[in-house]
Amino acid sequence: MPENVRMLWRSIDISRCEYSFLIEGMGLEDGRIGPVAHLVTDVETVQMMRSSEEGNFLIVNNIHLILPSAKSNQGSYTMELLSEIRIQAGTEGNPIYEFVTGEGYVYTSASA
Repeated sequence: MPENVRMLWRSIDISRCEYSFLIEGMGLEDGRIGPVAHLVTDVETVQMMRSSEEGNFLIVNNIHLILPSAKSNQGSYTMELLSEIRIQAGTEGNPIYEFVTGEGYVYTSASA
């Protein structure tokens, strides 16, 4: 494979995930600044990457929420631009997250 072509992943198995996030931004890759993207499956990692505490991000441009069909009530996985992650009131000890999309939809991390 040519040096300037990078395969970010061959396949991704998110079949057991209740929700996932695709994080896009600018960061360091092979000693150079350029576009980077990571797929993560937990809110804590999203927060750490957003604040540059984990990963190679210098800046996060977009965070997409990926939902399986059972969560999105559609026939397939969906990906929506995320605008906010918040903790449902009263669940601070064992957080239930609410994911607010750019379209205004609210999804929860609570099991159905």
